Amino acid sequence: MSSCYRFIPVEKVFHGAGVIENLPAEIDRLGARKAALLTSNSLFASPVIKRLEQLLGSRLEVVLSGTVQHAPSQSIFEIASRLRNRGIDLLISLGGGTVIDSAKAIALVLGEGLDEPQQLQSYSVKFEYPDKIEIPQVKQKLIPHIAVPTTLSAAEFSNIIGITDEHRKVKELYIDDQLTPKVVYMDPELCTHTPAWLWSATGMRALDHAIETVYSKQTHPITTALALQSIRLLSEYLPRCKKDPADLQAKLQCQMAAWMSFFGVSNVMMGLSHGIGHQIGAHANVAHGVTSCIMLPHVMRFSLPFTLEQQALISAAMGGEVSGRSVEEAAAMASQLVVKLVADLQLPLRLRDVQVRKEQFQPIAEDAMRDLVVASSPRPVQGTGEIVALLEAAW
Repeated sequence: MSSCYRFIPVEKVFHGAGVIENLPAEIDRLGARKAALLTSNSLFASPVIKRLEQLLGSRLEVVLSGTVQHAPSQSIFEIASRLRNRGIDLLISLGGGTVIDSAKAIALVLGEGLDEPQQLQSYSVKFEYPDKIEIPQVKQKLIPHIAVPTTLSAAEFSNIIGITDEHRKVKELYIDDQLTPKVVYMDPELCTHTPAWLWSATGMRALDHAIETVYSKQTHPITTALALQSIRLLSEYLPRCKKDPADLQAKLQCQMAAWMSFFGVSNVMMGLSHGIGHQIGAHANVAHGVTSCIMLPHVMRFSLPFTLEQQALISAAMGGEVSGRSVEEAAAMASQLVVKLVADLQLPLRLRDVQVRKEQFQPIAEDAMRDLVVASSPRPVQGTGEIVALLEAAW
């Protein structure tokens, strides 16, 4: 075996209860003097913000909210306009994937001097199935970013942004190493205000990362080992968090699992569940964690003939009784175990239950076929008809 494993430039990951107390020293290490804290609307008036304001003191220039689910481009420019010409030299994101992706996008907009959403088009990934791809490069040096996640989406561990074009109802990808947060703080004490359903749903998103890593066409032994451990941890600790949301040890184990699930995203691309989920989010405004709950089991069954050994490993990692079973039998259990976990977490399993309409299936399928990650499906996708069939099965 010969290949090259590429690391994205996350410099440090602090993890554990209370590690946020180190944040001022880390800001000083980066040489920042005027930090902007971006957070969700729900956290804006929370005790967590008060704690950070006291902790950072004069280092904190401004606290902003206003992020919108799926990071529509207009919301990015509205927030960026409030930061222009203020000498901001550090962005801190506090929240879930929407907040973290919004901070990445704001860094892009401010760094490249963009004035309107249409200018983003020259930076978005252009993809034509199955293998025609163009990834534009960021030209200027961007404002550094510290991410403080309060969900399990793992957006803090990638060099990718998903931004929604509201006019075309399409979620587009942007990829550049400069978009990677430099420092990540995983502090379970800051997650106690995260709604239980959101914690569980983003945990399922992390499980989706891990499963599609295990059977991606671009597998790597390092990412496979981490992804299988992620699956083990999420299968054990998500139900524990559901039972006791104040269990900080269980929350930290889930945070570590989310990191493991997305560790090698620059080397092993996600697959069909993510590609479909991106566009369900853009067209129907469904949270990505929920799209994973609904679509992942169907995509796993679709991929089963091409991924028997990998799905057998997934079944074992989820605690399935695989001893004495054939590979085919063990592999078939994997999607069933995912469905059981979703049900145990009391999350949606059908598109109709989250107001996705059948007339949206065709445009969702068409846009999914233009999503880069679909090319990593281990079973080749033979056009939009197969995606529509998966949506029908999930409805």
